[in-house]
Amino acid sequence: MDFRVLGPVEVWVDGRALVAARPQQTAVLAMLAVDANRMVRTEALIDRIWGDRPPERARRTLHTHISRIRRMLGQRGVPGSAPVRLLRRPGGYVLNVDAERVDLHRFYRLVAQADVASNAAERVTALRQAMALWRGEPLADVPGEWAGRVREAWRQHYLGAVAAWAQAEVEIGNPAGVIGPLTALVGEHPLAEHLAAALMRALHAAGRTADALDRYVRLRHRLVEEVGVEPGTEVRALHRAILRGEPTDRRTGTPVPVTPPLCSAVPW
Repeated sequence: MDFRVLGPVEVWVDGRALVAARPQQTAVLAMLAVDANRMVRTEALIDRIWGDRPPERARRTLHTHISRIRRMLGQRGVPGSAPVRLLRRPGGYVLNVDAERVDLHRFYRLVAQADVASNAAERVTALRQAMALWRGEPLADVPGEWAGRVREAWRQHYLGAVAAWAQAEVEIGNPAGVIGPLTALVGEHPLAEHLAAALMRALHAAGRTADALDRYVRLRHRLVEEVGVEPGTEVRALHRAILRGEPTDRRTGTPVPVTPPLCSAVPW
């Protein structure tokens, strides 16, 4: 049984998707999967679902959703796999499941694996697998402020992983393979300096030094015009290194934080 939250929320069993009867059941299941194997307090679930306007019988409604989710999960088991249990605990609920069955937790595990890899080829392999888990907008069918906060936090972690992946691809001699994806992301996030820097490195490594320098000019213009600041120290140093024909190894700079503690990835 696989739980997917890095896109539309889905539960897959033996190649088939289970469908919750109501959208709020999908939301509750996603909230529990995000905190897999950790208790989520009843008050936190109510707040995540309804915000500051819970219905009069919010606890009873939540309990109904939990009961229906239990039935949905209990109807489909996978022989030979660890059972998935949705348990009630004093003050809340916990979804007991192998964390590898939740794409979010697998993503962070793969990024952590890349962080300690002994060479660029191993980093590329782990980060390619991590990025492949993303299927679009995370929690795409879950409304509310909590989902919005979580979505934005995960998006930043994803962008950090992309920058790390791009550098690893450059190190193994594949700069051309990252230029397209990075160009698209820089277009979506034009003020993200770590993405612009990754694209500059890839362009320079691919022999497109003029394009790399142009990317710096574009970034600086946007930052000055829209935010009123100059590019950061690392991007300026990268720009100087490209102008001088010096090495542009990302590992000499400040690392991009791509593996936050899981609790920081699940803001209340």
